[in-house]
Amino acid sequence: MKKAKFAYSRKNGRKPVVFVVAAVVCAAVMLGSAFAWTDFSQSRVNRFHGEVDPDVTLHDEFDGENKDIFVENSGFNIIYVRVRLDEYMKAGDLVFDSKAKVKDKTTWTPHTYGGADIADCGNADMGKFHSYYQWNMPGSDRDYTPGTPGMVYDALGADGKVDRSDKSGSATPHHTAPANAPIKMSEFLRLEIQSYDAMSAADKALWDGKVLAGCWILDDSDAAANGGGWAYWSVPLMPDTATNLLMDRVTLKKDALDDWIYRIDVKLQAVTAKDFAKWHDAASVCGYKVTAGAQKLIDMWKTSA
Repeated sequence: MKKAKFAYSRKNGRKPVVFVVAAVVCAAVMLGSAFAWTDFSQSRVNRFHGEVDPDVTLHDEFDGENKDIFVENSGFNIIYVRVRLDEYMKAGDLVFDSKAKVKDKTTWTPHTYGGADIADCGNADMGKFHSYYQWNMPGSDRDYTPGTPGMVYDALGADGKVDRSDKSGSATPHHTAPANAPIKMSEFLRLEIQSYDAMSAADKALWDGKVLAGCWILDDSDAAANGGGWAYWSVPLMPDTATNLLMDRVTLKKDALDDWIYRIDVKLQAVTAKDFAKWHDAASVCGYKVTAGAQKLIDMWKTSA
């Protein structure tokens, strides 16, 4: 993208047994936890040091209706973040992805964004996750209470819902980045190859209002074999700020007519500008890679840093 300056201006079946798992792996920062949706007590933090150790907080909050996933820069350095969502579901004896093992999250199915609906990937070979669970991913915004480095599960309010207010006592409430719907990597690449001056008015508005304003870029060129479908926050994440919501709701659409479990593995990777290489790990057991599209985004960040 040839632009002079990069501006940094979310029935019969019996009751489901549902779990959400969150983890950060093979990155400059590693966070992890496994818990039932009603139990936010189990957590641990593991850190991997790079050129600079980025302090980052993964907010993963669920109250039975709203499931808010967003990332906060809780440190003092500019960071860059990406998030991946992997799924596991079993109904009776049927495992939706025949290769998946419930205790081995590396075998779960990465959510990818190549379909018409970004919230419906349908990757499993034996069943369709999103025939049963609907994700809502409009890029919403909200107030939040800053967390300490690590994974944060906010307490539920008196109404049993996530308390979205800022409980830090700050005179100015902490608020995520403004609401802004995600775009796909293919759309970013369509814009990126154009000269800004030659863009149509609509494309200039999309570039300025999406890519440069801050939104999630969903890598629809990514596949499970290449490390999965990563979602990249489009701009550097400044200290004491947060992305908007990558996800804000998970809704049960229908029962699975049997006992079932459904799990989501949330992977967050955060790096500073000198550690982008940590995102391309072709040789290790993690095997997370960077697609050509994601590399274009990284190159833009490097040029504008």
